[in-house]
Amino acid sequence: MFEQAAGFAVLAAISPTALLVMAVFLGSANPKRTALVYVTGAIVMSVAMAIAVLFVLRAAGLNQPREHDPRYGLRLGLGILSLAAAFVVARRKRPAPDPDT
Repeated sequence: MFEQAAGFAVLAAISPTALLVMAVFLGSANPKRTALVYVTGAIVMSVAMAIAVLFVLRAAGLNQPREHDPRYGLRLGLGILSLAAAFVVARRKRPAPDPDT
């Protein structure tokens, strides 16, 4: 059960819309094979599109490294803000269970 949940979590991270497709494919005659073919195709198409976009950006001259000015202060601020938000969420008290349910 944990392996299936982990697989769906990875799938959701790669392509959230794939979860809906997987739900439809699970009703087919051979769901594992169909799902595997779908996910393989989605990954291959994503990689091919990323490579194509990379080549187009480089051919158009849009990768100017001298125009990248790292903003370490902004990154540090976002990191501290993320840690503070995680701390608030972790320390938040859970609501009491509803006695009517």
